[in-house]
Formats: sequence, C-alpha cells, structure tokens
Amino acid sequence: MTFLQKIVVAMTIFSSSAFAEPMRVMGIDSAHTNLGWQIVNDTVMGGRSKSRFDTENGQLFFSGVISTNGGGFASLRSDRQDWDLSMFSVIRLKVLGDGRTYKFRLFADNDRASYQSEFVTTADKWQVVELPIDKFYASWRGRPLDRPPLAASEIAGMGLILADGKDGSFNLTVDWIELH
Repeated sequence: MTFLQKIVVAMTIFSSSAFAEPMRVMGIDSAHTNLGWQIVNDTVMGGRSKSRFDTENGQLFFSGVISTNGGGFASLRSDRQDWDLSMFSVIRLKVLGDGRTYKFRLFADNDRASYQSEFVTTADKWQVVELPIDKFYASWRGRPLDRPPLAASEIAGMGLILADGKDGSFNLTVDWIELH
C-alpha cells in the first residue's frame, strides 16, 4: 500500500466530527442571532415555580424560584431550528452557576420527548461544561424513556431545565453554547 493510500484509509476511519470546526449557536460571534427562547414552567400542570430569562451582549440569564409544591421545575427552550449538526458529537457551554444541578436538553423535530444530560454548577464560578451527545437520555415529563441515543443530525432545538427537588431561587448565566 502506498503512502497516499494509507492516508486515505486513515482519513476514512476517522469520523467527520474529528475535523469539524466548532459551531457556536449562542453567544458572541454566534452563527445564530435568535433562537426564540421561551419559558415552560411547572405552572402548565398547576405548579408554582417562576422563572424568567434575559439576553444581553450575547449572554443568556436564566433565573427564578423553584417551588416543589405542585411541580418543582423551571425550563427554557429554543424554537425548533433548521440545523445540520450531523458532524458534531459534543455540546459545550460556558456557564456561571449557583451550585445547583441543571440539565441541558436537546429536542428532535416532531417529538415531544427531550434528550437530556445533567451538569453540576459551582456557585459564582465560570466553568465550561462538555456533554457528549451520545450520553443524553430520552425523557418525557421527567421520566426516563427506553430509547436509543439521539443522533446529532436529528437535533432541532435545545434548552435548560432545573428540577433538582429543592425549593428556592436559582440563577444561571450562559455565556455561549457550541457544538464540537
């Protein structure tokens, strides 16, 4: 086998995601300017949690109060997007947390279930969180579903949810979200 043939074989073995440039979908220098964020709290089922979000200088500020009396969750999700994310395998986000445990969510088009992955924040400290897409698990109304992993090519939306079973205020700042 010639040297050139060996290179072609080696390149074929590696996935295209190994060569893909990161794609920033939220934050300064983002490929997208409006993800159409919207709040969905436990009030849809009679709960009492409250949340809000703001965006400023490319950052997303998600805050509120969780009440476990009648629900116990606050969430934020994007509109469905027309993305081709097939070459990516990891979601990375830079967050400033409050010490609580959040879940990052992915949504497929025409599917009411979400795929989610948990991340723990450190109070008042910026951190970069890496979440492999193949480790996200399917969930419907907080209950895990027995489904295969979500393919990156199926991702049509994203979001955040706080449902850690603890009453009280929360505050999460997201500086950026990227796909790698």
